[in-house]
Amino acid sequence: MAIAPTVSADDTQQGEWTRETAMIVILCFILNMVDGMDVLIVSYIAPGLQKSWGVSPAELSIVFSAGLAGMALGGLGLAPMADRFGRKRMIMVAIGLMAIAMYISSHATSVSQLAGIRFFVGIGIGTVLACIAAIAARVAPLKHRNFAVGVLQGGYPIGAMITGFVAAWALPIYGWEAMLVATAVVSAIFVPIVYFVLPHSVTAAPEGAKHTLAETVAGHRRKASLLLWMTTICGFMALYFITSWITKLAIEAGLPERNALIASSIYNFGAFAGTFVGSVAATRMSVHRLCGALLGAAAIVFLVFGGVAMPLIGVLITAFLMGITLQGGFNLVYPIAAQVYPDAVRATGIGWAFGIGRIGAFTGPIVGGWALSQNWPLVAVFGIFVVPLAIAAMGALAVGRLHRAN
Repeated sequence: MAIAPTVSADDTQQGEWTRETAMIVILCFILNMVDGMDVLIVSYIAPGLQKSWGVSPAELSIVFSAGLAGMALGGLGLAPMADRFGRKRMIMVAIGLMAIAMYISSHATSVSQLAGIRFFVGIGIGTVLACIAAIAARVAPLKHRNFAVGVLQGGYPIGAMITGFVAAWALPIYGWEAMLVATAVVSAIFVPIVYFVLPHSVTAAPEGAKHTLAETVAGHRRKASLLLWMTTICGFMALYFITSWITKLAIEAGLPERNALIASSIYNFGAFAGTFVGSVAATRMSVHRLCGALLGAAAIVFLVFGGVAMPLIGVLITAFLMGITLQGGFNLVYPIAAQVYPDAVRATGIGWAFGIGRIGAFTGPIVGGWALSQNWPLVAVFGIFVVPLAIAAMGALAVGRLHRAN
């Protein structure tokens, strides 16, 4: 029998943090770390896969996009089921699926096999991301909701950063197969942890939950949802171009592979720093304006990284700033989405917003891989993604104006 604490979501909304609610958000943060590990591991092993299988970046991009397609299905299909059957139950199913698929992927012998398996990993990740955001929004005190939903997204880059440092040490010794087995084991450990720690009272299906898309985007939420979807599509396109190809991009910028892996981890440290600082700032200023400003700044950093020749320290600093602005800014879209949808449909609304957004996540790595395969100048490769970044920034601001009007 589970020994999870009992917490009433209704009691937390106007109150202060308690030990129980803080523990719930911390666990959601850690689950996001696991998601970051499972997503970015392919980026870290990509150079090794290219050498081992003799494939090009364009060929390997299908592996990234297959995982992202699975994340879309998880957000669109499984995450809405959490509003019906309970979020704790769906998280456990999703993490179990991730662990099994990650282990099987260690035995892949071709790009097509790995892509097919990564699709199922993505289904689990997309489900977990929507569920934990809905749980954090439900348990956090109302005045700290933006902070809670935003800061837990910082777990994603922290998990990716730790994985990058481990990969820089372990890959040359143990190979990419062992890295995939290790991530499977870590994922599996969290199935019983979720069972015992997450309380049923805040993860059960909300009363009066509506589950159809029409009910989720009814009334004034329709226009806000369309703007939100545009923002996530464009933001994900730029974000997953970077997270999928950051190691390769650092190599193209002139770094050896080992230093490129370190640059990847530095980027993710910047992503965590930007997410944490942005989440704190969002409790004191408009989260929509902050999100738009950071995404606009990310477009400038893109052009600097791609167009300015720099020594190692310059590349590392720019990668850090890219993490702060790009992922720090985009992660604020999660608390924006939590504002748009009430609790009864929040997992569904967030799942659809970020599931639809995976269209951009799916196309970003493919477009980036194609551009890299054409041997374009790095500034031209980065320049492709400046436009969607600008659109995402304007979308976040537009959702804010609509939110204030309603």
